[in-house]
Amino acid sequence: MAAMLTGLAGRASAAPIGTVSDTGFEEQNSRTISAPWSGEGPDYKGIDIDLGYHKTGRKNAFIRTSSRNWNAVAQKVTVKPQTVYYLEGWVRTSGNYTTGYFGARGTNGRTMVQKNYGKVISNGAYQFLHMAFNSGTNTSVTLYTGYYAPGADSWVQIDDIALTDTPPGHWAGYAVPSSPVNAAPHAVTAVWTEPSVICRQENPDNHLSVWVGLDGIASSPTESLVQVGVHATCRGELYPQHQAFWEVINAGVDTREQPISMVVYAGDRMSASVVRSAADPANYILTIENLSRPGQRQTLTKRAPAARSESAEIIVERPYVFTLDSTWPKTVNVPFSYVTVDGAPLSGYETLPFQGRQNDTGTVYSPSPAITDSGGYSNFTVSSHPG
Repeated sequence: MAAMLTGLAGRASAAPIGTVSDTGFEEQNSRTISAPWSGEGPDYKGIDIDLGYHKTGRKNAFIRTSSRNWNAVAQKVTVKPQTVYYLEGWVRTSGNYTTGYFGARGTNGRTMVQKNYGKVISNGAYQFLHMAFNSGTNTSVTLYTGYYAPGADSWVQIDDIALTDTPPGHWAGYAVPSSPVNAAPHAVTAVWTEPSVICRQENPDNHLSVWVGLDGIASSPTESLVQVGVHATCRGELYPQHQAFWEVINAGVDTREQPISMVVYAGDRMSASVVRSAADPANYILTIENLSRPGQRQTLTKRAPAARSESAEIIVERPYVFTLDSTWPKTVNVPFSYVTVDGAPLSGYETLPFQGRQNDTGTVYSPSPAITDSGGYSNFTVSSHPG
């Protein structure tokens, strides 16, 4: 139902302000880095083409060296002054250094924002890097991904660098991405109280989905998203319909929302989980249960061979279904409890919060900033607030 945090790709000749050109290096036509990208430092760097090292697409940038030099892949991007931007990207490293840096410099060459990366917690996993910064008086910034080499053979693979001044607006909740401090997650669980959705003539397009999933941060033609939850809809109805569902976006092919036979009403306590099989990593076990109604439990096994388990999500969403004009309900309150990722509470991870917004009303939908833990589980609430 939702891939997100995907960069806005643009051609080098006409990239909109604040947009990275050739965000996934797919327009690079040789092993040598070319415009709009450039290299920093004296050592070996270039483009991998159809080598299977990419995060998405067919290509990625790389740096490989045995020196102690600084090397980076960079791009100068035009920005609007005094504007908050959201920078993100993915890296995979050799794991034998801790001196990798991802960030942005101003026109004076000074670092404006920077995140450290390098160590590997889950071998072979890409790490998600993200941050927000204000452009200040700058009309351009230089984005860079690089590292100071450790004097031994080392490398980094780089993909999907993106910059936008608009945060995602259709998700609210938390994700746990594979990162310099998080292992790549393989399981996510949560319990929530199914929200009430008011259906009125003036709000025929109100939709709200509550779900848990793996790999939701970046699904693409080479990746997957696996999710299970409940979708409440007002489409053409006086009263809301609550439908349990599963969905797999498998290497760019979307099953769309598939119904699960289960009785669900507002106020019911729902439990859901997605677990990547240890015996067969292409298999995902999806379980959903209505704790308020005995006998209402379903477990499904779905194959997603392109999934990489590089993020876990606990999300309330204004879904893209039926129409792109679906709306958030005016009032939302979804308490989550018994939340775990790989069996541990969220306090053990670097979490990525999401905040939704209904543009015409200005209403903001966000998770409580303080996640509370008890008994090895986490609790938080997604609720609506005036903008």
